[in-house]
Amino acid sequence: MRLLDLPQAKHFCSPPGPVRAATGRVSLPAFHHGLPTHVVVMAEGTTPFQIQQVNVIDSVERWLAFALANFRRSVEMLVPISAPWAHVTLYYSSFFSANAILGMFGGWIGHTEKGIRAVDVESASLGTQSLRVHRRLKAPSGATGSHRVFWDVFYHSTATIAAWAPASLASALSPVNGDYAWQIAERNCVNYDMLHAWVASTAFHTSLRPAKLNSLSGPLQLQLETTQTLLQLALHFAKEVALQSDALLGCGFAGTRSQVQRRLVKHAPPRILSQSSLDRLLEL
Repeated sequence: MRLLDLPQAKHFCSPPGPVRAATGRVSLPAFHHGLPTHVVVMAEGTTPFQIQQVNVIDSVERWLAFALANFRRSVEMLVPISAPWAHVTLYYSSFFSANAILGMFGGWIGHTEKGIRAVDVESASLGTQSLRVHRRLKAPSGATGSHRVFWDVFYHSTATIAAWAPASLASALSPVNGDYAWQIAERNCVNYDMLHAWVASTAFHTSLRPAKLNSLSGPLQLQLETTQTLLQLALHFAKEVALQSDALLGCGFAGTRSQVQRRLVKHAPPRILSQSSLDRLLEL
């Protein structure tokens, strides 16, 4: 998958106001499901390009917000019985961050009723950019399965933008432990293997000192560090390309993108636990 460089990405992430205003917000998987097969290259200035451009920028905004929210919730779940799900939640924060990075640099991987679809860069020149639609996505390392394909493609593709990452965050663009599937394997272990999940809970109980988050150990610690670095890099790139849209409006907050994002993520949950059936369930 070919990506833009940073100056080209800044151009891509800044569509003219009239283009943004005139372009409808749609589901990208639905858009690609209905895209005629003869549309292979989408050129800047054409309707397909603008639909892809505006909606992937909106998606980037939302991926970043969801990534931040999942990161917050994962930290709030750091008690023994929730530690496995904290790991899963961190995984999705990492996954959303990676999607956001691809989107800012012109890439996109999605799932339609017709299968995986992908978009990368055909021409990167400012003013004449174009995107190529791939209806068959081949993973560089031969990965199969939607998430394995995604991470395989992500790590291979982002090697070309590593030079634009701060040295302290560049590790986010390299596979964890040299294995592009590490995050998936560890997520699956705690999600689908109850023995592994219980071992993770008991290990958490014996290792974490609440006053020191860095007392975490094992896969959960590595997932936390991986997610934090990847999310920080995605937010760094969002500033570098001057990302801006109204994609986060609709949940009750107004202001700048940064203000709305902060208010959405830090919004306190309603105190409604007592209205649930939890106490009755615990008595059964």
